[in-house]
Amino acid sequence: MSRLYDTARNAYWSVRGARPRLVLHGHTGFIQSVAFLPDGKQVISGSEDGSIRAWRVEDGEEVGTVMMGGGWVMAVAASSDGRWIATGGKDRIVTIWNATTHEKVVEMEGHTSSVESLAFSPDSARVASGSSDRTVIVWSTTTGERLAGPLKGHFWEVVCVQFSPGGDRIATCDYRDLHIWHSHISELIIPPIRGHTSIIFSIAVSHDGQFVTSGSWDCTTRLWDTATRQQIGPALQHDNTVQSVAISSDGRHLASGGGDKKVRIWSLQRIVPPSVLKSTLTTSNDAFVAFLPDGKQVISGSNERTIRAWRVEDGD
Repeated sequence: MSRLYDTARNAYWSVRGARPRLVLHGHTGFIQSVAFLPDGKQVISGSEDGSIRAWRVEDGEEVGTVMMGGGWVMAVAASSDGRWIATGGKDRIVTIWNATTHEKVVEMEGHTSSVESLAFSPDSARVASGSSDRTVIVWSTTTGERLAGPLKGHFWEVVCVQFSPGGDRIATCDYRDLHIWHSHISELIIPPIRGHTSIIFSIAVSHDGQFVTSGSWDCTTRLWDTATRQQIGPALQHDNTVQSVAISSDGRHLASGGGDKKVRIWSLQRIVPPSVLKSTLTTSNDAFVAFLPDGKQVISGSNERTIRAWRVEDGD
């Protein structure tokens, strides 16, 4: 029956168009976060069902044992050296897992509310966590020691956090403002950036650290100069709220997804009209996106409990 269902589903997508390359089933709850291991061969997903799962990109098979958090997993990140997976969620704990064995390495406690965002430093030695307690904390990946923070200044929950490529800065966002911090001394580098007219839900830092992109419930994605705090180019318009943004490793593309049930790929070289990747079977109101490290594929996850992989070149 399962094989018959897969055959029928693939035939349906072939007729309707925009078929995702992979659809990964296994979670029983809303998928809030996905991340690639640096070799691009596995994608990690965290879910409302409390589980963290690893999937093979080549064929969609689940890899290794399921990692279980202490409740709703709201954030997942993978270290650049491929050794660690970080997770956080409703239990207010940041957990580091061995990316190969899926064994728990260390737990960090310090937030007073849910952990909503995570990011590793480029050298994998540190992990930053953003929380609904409105703070950011920087931890040692291996020992769990608190290295910086809590960074205070947000007026709302911290829903996104990213290190700069050099590791000396951290970009964070709450529902209103973008903040850029010194990662070692817990101080703001520039005043908060404000320009969206509604909730900011996701950010990504360019690989040269010169600009940051943000996605908002005002139905736009925007680019910002990190030195001048000025918007770069026009706002990139969507048909509904923008829940997630990501920049490809080669710096050529920006991916964005959200409430219009579409994943858009934008050219960062020219900011041209987007190629729209749309599955007619996607009925969710949210899309969370991440690029494969080679920049040739983008992964999307949503509250329909599935994960999809798309080719950047043609949307298949």
